[in-house]
Amino acid sequence: MLKALVLAIWALSGTAAGESDTLRVAETVSIQSEDSTAKAHCLHRIDAEFLPATILHTNDYLKGSNSENRTMNHANTYRLKYSFQTAPHSMQARIFGNPYQGIGVARHEFNHQTGNPFSVYVFQGATLKKWGRRLALNYEWNFGLTMGWKPYDKVTNPENHIIGSKTTAYMDADLYLNWRLNNHFDVNIGAQVSHFSNGNTKLPNSGLNTLGAKLGLTWYVNREKEERETDWPPVAAFQRHVNYDVVVFGAWRSKGILVMGKDGADIIPGSAGVFGFCFSPTWNVSHRFNAALSVDGFYDRSVNLLVSKDFHKIEDYEERLRSTYAPSADRQIMVGVSARAEFVMPYFIINAGIGHSIYGKGDMNAFYQIIALKVNMTRRAYLHIGYSLHDFKLPNHLMLGIGYRLRCRR
Repeated sequence: MLKALVLAIWALSGTAAGESDTLRVAETVSIQSEDSTAKAHCLHRIDAEFLPATILHTNDYLKGSNSENRTMNHANTYRLKYSFQTAPHSMQARIFGNPYQGIGVARHEFNHQTGNPFSVYVFQGATLKKWGRRLALNYEWNFGLTMGWKPYDKVTNPENHIIGSKTTAYMDADLYLNWRLNNHFDVNIGAQVSHFSNGNTKLPNSGLNTLGAKLGLTWYVNREKEERETDWPPVAAFQRHVNYDVVVFGAWRSKGILVMGKDGADIIPGSAGVFGFCFSPTWNVSHRFNAALSVDGFYDRSVNLLVSKDFHKIEDYEERLRSTYAPSADRQIMVGVSARAEFVMPYFIINAGIGHSIYGKGDMNAFYQIIALKVNMTRRAYLHIGYSLHDFKLPNHLMLGIGYRLRCRR
């Protein structure tokens, strides 16, 4: 319509411009009109959620070895969240499955022995599968900090071996059905799993896990009637390429040491430093997936600890623990190689890897796993928030650092 109007005005004005000028003007207006239509406005959402769950019995404390001799079964979580997303016809929405991202707060109800802490976190979700224009299968992850625990204390709370600090990390994954009621409201019903841990920054740190349901209501502040997908332009093609990621990180961790004739481990006073790097040639395979082979270096002051020859003869608890000392640096260094996979989304990348040492002595000659969240700050630079484990369940340490991409073309 706008194109026809321009042509009519040109004809009535009696301009002497040639036919080629007419077409050029009309094409320019047409392109500008398409560009303005393609500009996606931002949708704003508010979510209120209730998550009833069961506590997974991963240790004896949760099974009843506590001051009340009570099995801990039930937990409830209440979440309030704000998020934003681009309109469904935008290129970002179509490539990544209508992604949304934002910040949230949560209150967790466990029991008076562990406390009823609260969380502050970031989150992101998207659509995995759609059935028509109203029903979809979505996923969501949450990552943040949980504060207000009643942690382990050797005098006042000695049985609590699951939480050793007042603040822990909060990790949660949801899989749910999303039902669009109208332009302003959606109903969400599904399942969730949560994990609370401090990454061995303070012991004890068995962690707490829950599995439960998700019931939620989403209010869209400014969502309009959905457009027909047949009117949308095609998705942009992806150009495969290789970039090189460099990450440097550090953290701190606590350490326990086994004592002969005693169940469990004694906690060594203080914390030990952890430092490292990762260098990863990364194959950008598609809009949503990367694969990488990473060279990883670790220096961990808490591994391969030695004890004095009279360690088990010392009666004083604190003196016995202080009789531990660090070996030479070559026994606390590891260089390994890991295979990595990355799930790419706007603003965030989830990185997971499995590796083994190619140089390491004693405890550093190991099979390890890494899970990390990359938070994009610029096109090339990002924050790296990672977690190293071994045997797929036992925590090693955090990996808090910064990363930079070389030859980035994404």
